[in-house]
Amino acid sequence: MATFAQDDDGVVVIIGSGAGGGTLANALAKQKIRSVVLEAGKRFSLDDIENDEWAMFKKISWLDKRIAAGDWHLAEN
Repeated sequence: MATFAQDDDGVVVIIGSGAGGGTLANALAKQKIRSVVLEAGKRFSLDDIENDEWAMFKKISWLDKRIAAGDWHLAEN
């Protein structure tokens, strides 16, 4: 695993390794742009993967209760 200095402004930080984050990290890597992906979810191995959409949904979704606080700001066009 690579390590980066916290003041290294040549590294792109991607929050979340979902469909968008993983795709972005791949595109940056192909252009030789260094990036780090921060993920709060569990690390899965190939043995954890099931060829069943609902079974995987239950594994990868955060189904536990979440608490949100603070103001909500919505952009309107």
